[in-house]
Amino acid sequence: MKIDLINRVEGHGRIELSLKGKHVASVKFDILTPPRLFEKLIVGRHYSDIPTIVSRICSICSASHRIVSIMAIENLFNVKIPKEIKILRNLLLHGEALESHGLHLFILSLPDYYGKKSFVEMAKEMPEIVSIGFKIKGLGNKIQEIVGGRAIHQITPVVGGMTFIPSKKEIISIKQNAESILEEVVDIFKKIPFIRFTPFVKVKNWVSLSGMEYGYTGEYILINNDEKIEIDKFWDRFKESSLPPSYVKHTLLDNKPFMVGAFPRILNGSNKIKGKAFWLMETLYFKDILSTYMNNIAQAIEIVFSLEQVINMVNELLDMKLTQESILVDFKPKAGKAIAAVEAPRGLLIHKYNIDEKGYILNGDIITPTALNLSDMEQNLKIMAETLLKETTDIKPLLETLIRAYDPCISCSVHIFNI
Repeated sequence: MKIDLINRVEGHGRIELSLKGKHVASVKFDILTPPRLFEKLIVGRHYSDIPTIVSRICSICSASHRIVSIMAIENLFNVKIPKEIKILRNLLLHGEALESHGLHLFILSLPDYYGKKSFVEMAKEMPEIVSIGFKIKGLGNKIQEIVGGRAIHQITPVVGGMTFIPSKKEIISIKQNAESILEEVVDIFKKIPFIRFTPFVKVKNWVSLSGMEYGYTGEYILINNDEKIEIDKFWDRFKESSLPPSYVKHTLLDNKPFMVGAFPRILNGSNKIKGKAFWLMETLYFKDILSTYMNNIAQAIEIVFSLEQVINMVNELLDMKLTQESILVDFKPKAGKAIAAVEAPRGLLIHKYNIDEKGYILNGDIITPTALNLSDMEQNLKIMAETLLKETTDIKPLLETLIRAYDPCISCSVHIFNI
């Protein structure tokens, strides 16, 4: 059984079920978007070109790709950036999270939770919920435009710093917008219903970055809120393989599927969340339900968390008395491996480049969240399909709700071993 292209996801994907009676023999989530070839496009290019090129991998997560690329190169070149640059880059990542979570939750996923067939139906019957979704996404776009120079494919963060610093007036406007919607957002999210399929699938292994504070950067990779590994040791424990007909690499942790994304981030760092986001997490009994569907609830918590962090970061920046001149530090390129990781909205994102002594890229490896989640998606699709077939043969729209819970970015995930 082949299910047609999945609705309400970014990119082109298809579920393929192999059935024996009412038993599911196998499940494949086929990624049908053609290879993007970015890992080959960067070969031979100067390091200064790379952040701009890789930001084109995705229009939704372009800030994550640009910043992790810059961080990887700065790690190799031993670049020490000042605190204000770290804050501005984090502000940019929070803007991206607001934009991405706002789009996914309100346009793609929440219709499943409220029992609506589409966003259009939900907009007609629940316009107040849709309206706040657009406000969240709009604020995320505004932050990226003000801090990054563009709403998509940002240009101001560069290796060594930032080429432009927002004005005080622009930074204050970000804070005012965040403050104006915070209470309304909390009020809507505390009423989100649980989707009826929540008990069907459980998260068995979860992975995210972690550090001293909750956020989209971290000092190490944390597995199941228990085991820490260094970012550059990722390839020692996580193994990739290509499985046709998909163009996407499958990744396993010690030969086991695992999940990345908002839910794993909170499972690994719930004790670091504060403020209204913490209250919302406790209100939703978050830690008691290890279901994949809680990923969307986790995104709701992260929206509140990001709104609060945006306000706090703007206050810090205002105390620093920034000028609108560029802030760039001196450094010297050198040969070696450039590696860094961030948490994109959909989960762990890792860039690795080998760079020669003149600063040119010899090869690269870009590990995206959807590629990391693919094996876990297929495992849970099989479990859910077996459960659903006991009730009905019309399982296509029901299985799609599970794919949407992972919030896959199919275009981002497409890369292959050899060309």
